[in-house]
Amino acid sequence: MMGRSLALVTGAGSGIGAEVARRLDKRGHTVIAVDRTEALSQAAAKATGSDAIGVACDLADPGSVALLCKRIREEWAGELAVMVCNAGIIRPLDIAELTPGIIDAHIDIMLRAPMHMISTAIPDMLAKKSGHILATVSMGGIVAMPGSSAYSAAKFGMRAFLAALHAEVASHGVKVSGIYPNAVDTPMLREEAASGGSALNFVGEVKSINEVGDVYERALDTGKLEFYLPYSDGITGRLTSLKPSSVPKIIPMLNKIGERGRTKYLASPEPDWKQGVRS
Repeated sequence: MMGRSLALVTGAGSGIGAEVARRLDKRGHTVIAVDRTEALSQAAAKATGSDAIGVACDLADPGSVALLCKRIREEWAGELAVMVCNAGIIRPLDIAELTPGIIDAHIDIMLRAPMHMISTAIPDMLAKKSGHILATVSMGGIVAMPGSSAYSAAKFGMRAFLAALHAEVASHGVKVSGIYPNAVDTPMLREEAASGGSALNFVGEVKSINEVGDVYERALDTGKLEFYLPYSDGITGRLTSLKPSSVPKIIPMLNKIGERGRTKYLASPEPDWKQGVRS
């Protein structure tokens, strides 16, 4: 690997994961591009860099996650410098419509699997007194909205996990960063918008993958715990979270604004998430 340290990225096949993987390659890392299937992971590795490693792992499958953790512990120990937990899922449904499988998928992919992966990688990072854990959390981990209960539960949990991890490892040279974007133009958002997902995603301006990549660069450079995109949403979101009972009172107004934003968003050109966001 020509002395390049390793950076592992989940959900590396498209969207935010693909952009972050390319940036890590440019920063001098050999990227372990993790995606759900062998075909997706190999395509992600090919798009990332000449020495990228494609690794298939279904984060909803405990056995598959266990195999990935085994490789983190045994094969990549001493070389893994960066871990990015980015893979996500959302099925916009009211609580009464959630099935056990849908609930489990949200928790497995966005909370349980990252916790297993991070807890596997941390001992080696502590021993080296270096390393950086990052995760794409989202504003859904700050303010819970109707139709996103399973998603928000996973994201709220991930925020708490990162905060506790930071408190444990900050004095030992290991950095922890959570990225909290609002709506981002990704395949997942397009699917949610087309399938009747929350109009609240479109109250403000939908951000680009490149803008999220810029925030990841700042996180990698500074190692700060939390980054919000846009920053103003981080302020209003955290204030709103102090009194969740206020959310139902403002939703009707926000829905009207959001429905106009959704219509505009769906009419906009769909970017090439694999090839069109190179910096």
